Amino acid sequence: MMTKRTISTVGMTILLTAAQLAALMCTSYAFILPSSHQASSSKSIHQHNHPSSLLSSSTQLNLSSQSANTIQSDVIQRLELDEKFARWKFLQQLLENELAHSDIEDVLLLSLSAYLQHGPGPKSYNNKDENGGNASPVLDEGQRQMMSGLIEEIVAASDGIGDSRFFHLLVLPQVDYASMTFDVEEEDQEEQQQQHQEEGVQIDNAAVSILTQIEQLLPDPMEDEESYKSAWDVVIDLYGRESVRVKEEKLQREKESGGRGTTTYLENLEWRTLCAVGRVLIHYDFLTKGVLKEGIYSQ
Repeated sequence: MMTKRTISTVGMTILLTAAQLAALMCTSYAFILPSSHQASSSKSIHQHNHPSSLLSSSTQLNLSSQSANTIQSDVIQRLELDEKFARWKFLQQLLENELAHSDIEDVLLLSLSAYLQHGPGPKSYNNKDENGGNASPVLDEGQRQMMSGLIEEIVAASDGIGDSRFFHLLVLPQVDYASMTFDVEEEDQEEQQQQHQEEGVQIDNAAVSILTQIEQLLPDPMEDEESYKSAWDVVIDLYGRESVRVKEEKLQREKESGGRGTTTYLENLEWRTLCAVGRVLIHYDFLTKGVLKEGIYSQ
């Protein structure tokens, strides 16, 4: 019998061999990650300037007014994330860092917000696996507060730079924005990024705090070993076992060496963040059910 976490080999094969989706439209708020892809047309920072009126009324979120005005819920319709195939593709592109960072952030915020409102409760009879356990995580009060606090902190970390430029400092270490030139030639930008990769960048405490909170939403490897392994299995299937091994070894070497003091390697931070966001989305039903809607779990 297939559980909700059973991965379709056929579906995954189709996903991994499908043609790339059309270039993504960007929303007005950028999920800042160090990325070699930010110079491309659909991901360049200076294109994140759509008006906040794009916020769809079809997705009602129980958030503060600041959060509700910030999250761009049109991303679900625009990327067709109601379709399971599109969600597989989204997860694959997320791990490859091929998505507009604003889209990654909005999907994360929408998914967590919807799970808080519509996720399963202790008495949800349609949330059982073949062994009688919970197929999807049931949040206790502490976890609910943690998830709600994370959403609010991500939104509160936004900062304005230039005309209609807003960034959620989700994972990018602090950079001297005042001296940065966003509309630079691609070659110059690549040279700047390579220098950061080699020398490391200053860590932003607020950003790392948010990243740590994201990781705290992941299943405990001891208390919930099955869910922990399940999320990693999907990451390995999408990104490749050898690629995951190489990334994790680089990250582990930096940790074992005591890090770099107040700096970090961009590549390691990028992988740590994308992998954590991807596993959180997997754990909280995004891959199997998408952004949850009212009534999906019966009480």
